[in-house]
Amino acid sequence: MKLFNRKLITMLLIATGNICAMAYGQQQDSSGKAFTAKQESIVSIAAFTANGEQAYLKTALISGLDAGLSVNEIKEVLIQLYAYAGFPRSLNAINTLEGVVKERKEKGINDADGKESSPASFKPSKFEYGKAVQTKLTGSTATGSAQKFVPVIDTFLKEHLFADVFSRDILDYENREIATISALASISGVEGQLRSHLNVGRNVGLSELQLRAIAFIIATKVGWQQGNMVSGYLDDMFKSQDNRAIATANGVTVRKVTFPNRNIAVVGNLFFPGDFEKGKKYPAILIGHPAGGVKEQTAGIYAQKLAEQGFITLAFDASYQGESGGEPRFLEDPAVRVEDFRAATDYLSTHPSVDENSIGVLGICAGGGFAIKAAETEHRLKAVATISMVDLGQLRREGLAGVLKSQIQQRLDEVGKQRTKEANGEPVKYTNYVFNSPGEIPAGATGMYKEGYEYYRTPRGQHPNSQNKYVFTSLDKLMNFSAIDHVELISPRPLLLIVGKEADSRYFSDDAFARAAEPKQLFEVVGASHIDMYDKPGYVSQAVNKMTEFFRQYLK
Repeated sequence: MKLFNRKLITMLLIATGNICAMAYGQQQDSSGKAFTAKQESIVSIAAFTANGEQAYLKTALISGLDAGLSVNEIKEVLIQLYAYAGFPRSLNAINTLEGVVKERKEKGINDADGKESSPASFKPSKFEYGKAVQTKLTGSTATGSAQKFVPVIDTFLKEHLFADVFSRDILDYENREIATISALASISGVEGQLRSHLNVGRNVGLSELQLRAIAFIIATKVGWQQGNMVSGYLDDMFKSQDNRAIATANGVTVRKVTFPNRNIAVVGNLFFPGDFEKGKKYPAILIGHPAGGVKEQTAGIYAQKLAEQGFITLAFDASYQGESGGEPRFLEDPAVRVEDFRAATDYLSTHPSVDENSIGVLGICAGGGFAIKAAETEHRLKAVATISMVDLGQLRREGLAGVLKSQIQQRLDEVGKQRTKEANGEPVKYTNYVFNSPGEIPAGATGMYKEGYEYYRTPRGQHPNSQNKYVFTSLDKLMNFSAIDHVELISPRPLLLIVGKEADSRYFSDDAFARAAEPKQLFEVVGASHIDMYDKPGYVSQAVNKMTEFFRQYLK
């Protein structure tokens, strides 16, 4: 990768890795991650134990064991949660854990049992011991009205919860509160207790950064509403609205933000121009990434460069992908992908610094097809641009240039068989977007087949959140999708299609241009291929110059 791109991507990765003051916060600061992988797993395990989602809990348990949690540490989380989520949910989770450990053992994976709890000594009495623990956790000696109304509950709390349970030394107070807060955030009707335990978390040493990390994980793993609720409570607690931003290049700053697509938390990086003034309204552009990509790659490059031209820009991860929420992970659902663009428009339309009548959209590769599909009926998008646009539905039906067209029925048969397997409990099957290694590339392969590996699977553009896989059964949804069947509906709003003249995918843009109504433009970048347009400076600069002219003309 050329120096320009390496520096820019490095700056973006540093920025997005250290943003801790956005809608939910990020999980890093100058000293490293706010949470270890084990602690992140505790959040998910506790959340799915509390809401009873056993399938998701199983996945979280496997991730926790892989991250290094011992069996006894997980057991302790589940014991802790019987007091906060109830015996039925705790017992169900224990049964799920037992099944997971058994299945892994049958596969030759022997998980460490870990430390056993030491015997506790309660002096001067169990009641007084529990009272002291409760005081340490809450910072108060006050007795709540419920305990006064039913005194035996106060005895149970002190002698059992704060003595019997909290005296167990497998988990410290911080990790117990991580579990408790995560559980309370994931069930309804316990807002008062959630607020209380956020304060307890702060009392036992959890930082604002760590508490916001819980909110972020809950938002992406459980649901946007739940995470947003925690984030709002933290804003009240810390008297902050998360207005800090991280500088990148040429005065541009970036913030991590989240917004809902229904109950899925979509995570984006919001870029502000160098001359940004609070209280002023700016034109804005939302940017959708290619299939298999994430916001930190080419979408982030264009977001940065367009912000340098004076626009507020939003590069976001698709639902089920990157940092965004949604299960199963790596699902490629075109209907949801299109809705992501509408949800991003909702977010920008209500942002205090965005002119709601001056919002445009840029989609790259498959993101271009989804952007067109959304813009066909999303009239809040006043100008539409694409780069290396691909109709992912047509591509999955026919393959590039029609090479798979004869296999459509066979492949759909395979999808149906796989769905039956998964309905019977077999694991989710994934397939790759691009080749994983040079050895997989057929002799003589050129264009997207070769370039995909060179961009996504080498240091040129590789990112840890772009894992080169999607759910195989996504194909039944993708093959039923067409991106440009009503592209003419974008008119009288303008459409700009940017394409590398040498791109083997350019026929998608040619077709869209032929179908579209005026005003429309097809802009060729001489010498560029499909993926050259993702990151190569000479080609990127031509695209940015053209889009700057285009968006300035139409986003007024």
